[in-house]
Amino acid sequence: MSELAPEQAPTRLLEKLPRRRHRINVLTKYVVWLGGASVIAAIALIFFYLVWVTVPLFQSAEITPGNRYRVPLQHPLMLDANETSEIGISVDTEGELEFFNLSSGDSISNHQISDTPLLEVSKVYPSSTLYAAQDTEHRLFFFETTYAVSFQGDERHLTPQVDLRFEGSPLELEPFQAYEVYQGEDTLTLATLTPDNTLHIHYFDDADPDYALEFPQHGEIRLDQEYSRVLFGPRGEWIYLVAKDGSLALIDISVPDAPEQEMVSRISPENTELTSLAPLLGRYSLMVATADAQLTQWTLVRGEFGYRMNEVRSFSFEQPIIDISTEQHRKGLMALDQQNTLHLLYTTSHRKLADYALGPQTIQTIRLTPRDDHLLVVNDNADLQILEIKNEHPEVSWQTLWNKVRYEGYSEPVYSWQSSSADNDFEPKFSLTPLAFGTMKAALYAMLLAMPLAIMGAIYTAFFMHPTMRRWVKPGIEIMAALPTVILGFLAGLWLAPIIEKNLTATLSLVVFLPSGMLLFALTWHRLPGSFVRRFDGWYGAISVPLLLAFGSLSFALAGFIESSLFEGNLKSWLSENLGLAYDQRNSLVVGIAMGLSVIPTIFSISEDAIYGVPRHLVNGSLALGATTWQTLIRVVLLTASPGIFSAVMIGMGRAVGETMIVLMATGNTPIMDMNIFEGMRTFSANIAVELPEAEVASTHYRILFLTALVLFLITFVFNTAAELVRNRLRSRYGSL
Repeated sequence: MSELAPEQAPTRLLEKLPRRRHRINVLTKYVVWLGGASVIAAIALIFFYLVWVTVPLFQSAEITPGNRYRVPLQHPLMLDANETSEIGISVDTEGELEFFNLSSGDSISNHQISDTPLLEVSKVYPSSTLYAAQDTEHRLFFFETTYAVSFQGDERHLTPQVDLRFEGSPLELEPFQAYEVYQGEDTLTLATLTPDNTLHIHYFDDADPDYALEFPQHGEIRLDQEYSRVLFGPRGEWIYLVAKDGSLALIDISVPDAPEQEMVSRISPENTELTSLAPLLGRYSLMVATADAQLTQWTLVRGEFGYRMNEVRSFSFEQPIIDISTEQHRKGLMALDQQNTLHLLYTTSHRKLADYALGPQTIQTIRLTPRDDHLLVVNDNADLQILEIKNEHPEVSWQTLWNKVRYEGYSEPVYSWQSSSADNDFEPKFSLTPLAFGTMKAALYAMLLAMPLAIMGAIYTAFFMHPTMRRWVKPGIEIMAALPTVILGFLAGLWLAPIIEKNLTATLSLVVFLPSGMLLFALTWHRLPGSFVRRFDGWYGAISVPLLLAFGSLSFALAGFIESSLFEGNLKSWLSENLGLAYDQRNSLVVGIAMGLSVIPTIFSISEDAIYGVPRHLVNGSLALGATTWQTLIRVVLLTASPGIFSAVMIGMGRAVGETMIVLMATGNTPIMDMNIFEGMRTFSANIAVELPEAEVASTHYRILFLTALVLFLITFVFNTAAELVRNRLRSRYGSL
C-alpha cells in the first residue's frame, strides 16, 4: 500500500472534514427529531390514556333481557336474592321458603319456616339477611338466611341455610295493619300501626339473635288521622307515617317509650293520591309516586323551627308509577308505570338512564338485587323474568360535576366535593367546581406575589445591576428552582404558618412598611450629590438589603401598637366580627408565599434572559437619540423582550396550576369556594395525590380522579397554547425593533 506524500495528507484531511460534518449534522437532526417526536408521543399517550379511563363515566345505562322461568313456589309472598345474585329466595303464603338457582330456576333446598299462613314478609331494616314475617294471627317471627362457601377443586359452591332467630319465639301483638322493624347494633325496634290510628313502639334492648326477645319498652302515640304505611327513618330515630292521600307525619322516637310527633305535612298535591312509595338508601328521602304521573323525591331537612320534608326534585312520566324498587347501595331506583314500562332513574344526577317495555302482563312485584345489576320481575302467574342492568356510573353527569346540586339534608343547591365517609348511608359528592376554584385561587395568590418580584427583579438584574453583582445574583436565584417543593411545603405548613398566625398584624403591615420605606429611601437617595450616588451605580440592590431588614423589623416592632390601636387588640377577631373573614392557620396566604417562592426562579430566569438578550445596539441607539434610561427600558427593551417575559409568566402560571406538594402540605385541603385569603382550598393535583391511593380501581371515584387529571391536562394545554399564540403575536409585532 502506497503512503501519501507529506504535502498530500492535509489536503485529504480537509476533504474529509465536510463529509464528517455532514454526517454529524444528519445524525444530530434525526436525534433531535426522534427526541421531539418521543416527547409528543408520550404526551399524546398520556392524554389518550386519561380519556380511555374516563370515557366509561359517560356511557349510557342498558337493560337487557335475561333468563325467564317459573318460580318454584306458586304463590310467592316475598322474592329476594343473595348478595352475589346467585341464589334466589322465595317465601309463599303457606310459610314455605325455597332457595333456587337464580340463573336457571332449579330448586336448591326447601324449608318450612311457619306452621301458620303468612300475610306479609319484609326485610328488617337495615339488615340484608334478617327478615320479619307476619302470620294470620298477627304474630311476628324472624328468620335469617346464611350461605356457606365451599370449594370443589377450583369450583366455588354456596350452600344456603335458613335459621329462625330470637329462639323462634313469635311476638304476640295487638292486631295491626302496617309494621316495620329496625335492627340496631344490639337493639331491635318494632313499630306497628293499629286500626284505631295508634302507633305502637316496641323497643328491645340487648336483642341478641340467639336469645329470645325480652323486657321490651313500650311507647305509643294517638294519631289524628288514618295512615297506611309506617317506615323507619335515618338511624331508626324517626318514623314516617304516610297516608294514601299524601299526608305525612314525622314521629321522633329517639326516646322509644315517649314518641313525639315532630310535624305533619303533605308529600303530594291536594286531591292527588299516592300510587307508590319507597325510601332511598339511608331513609333521608322518600320517593313518592302520585296519580298525576309524577315521581318526587322528598328529603328530611332540619330547618329553623325543627325538621321538615322538602321537595328536592321530580320526574315526569306519561303514565303513573305503580311500583318502585330502590337500590341498596346507591341513590337510584327502578320504577314501573301502568303500561308495564320500566324506568331506570338516578336521583342525585336527576337522570332518566334507561327504559324497558315488559309487554302485556300483570306484574306482581319488581325487585333490584343487592348489587343493583339485576332486576327480578314476577307476574301473577309466578313467572320470573330476570333483567340484566349495566349501570356503572349513574351519579355522574354534567350537572353533578360542574353545577350546583341539591343533596339530601341540604336546604339549597351547593357545590361540594366529598368522596368518602364512615357512614354507609353517605351520598358521594363529586363536584369538580370547588377543585377548579381552589386550583385557580392557589395559582392567583402565588402569581400575585411571584410576578412583581420576579419581573421587577429580572428588569433590575438585566438592565441596572453591576455585572459583578449579576454574576452572583442570577445563579443564586436560579438555583432556588432546584429546591424540592416538598421541602417548601413542609416548611410552609410546620414553620411559616404558625409564625404568620402569631404575627398576623406584622405580616400584613409588611405590605405597607416595605414599599413605603423603600420609596422614602429612593427619594432621599435622589437628593444626594451626584458624585456620591455614581459611586454606587449598579449596587443599589446590595444597599437595599439591610434597609429591607430594617423596615421589616420596624413593622414587627410596631405590630402590637397597630393591633391595639386599630383592631381592638386582636386582628383575627376583628376580621371575623367586622368583615366576616374566618382565619385558618394553613391558608391561601401561606400557600401564596410558599408557592410564589417556588415560581419566582422560573419567571425570573426566563424574563432576565429575555431582557438581557435585547440587542445592545438598540439600547445604545435609543440613548444616543436622547431617550433617558427609563424611556429606553419601557419603549425599547421591554417591548422587545415582551415575548420572553410573557412566556415566563405563562410557564410560571402553568407550574403554579400543577403544583402538588406545597398546596397539599400548606393548606387545610378543604374543598371550599371562598376568595378569603385566610382560608384554604383544595386543588386538582392535591386532590389526586390525597385520594387516588385509596380509590377502588374502576370505581366512579377512581375514574373521576382521572377526569380531574384530564381537566388539569387540558387547562395547562390551553394555557400553553394561548401563551404560544400571544408570544408569536408579540414577536411579530416587536421583533423588527
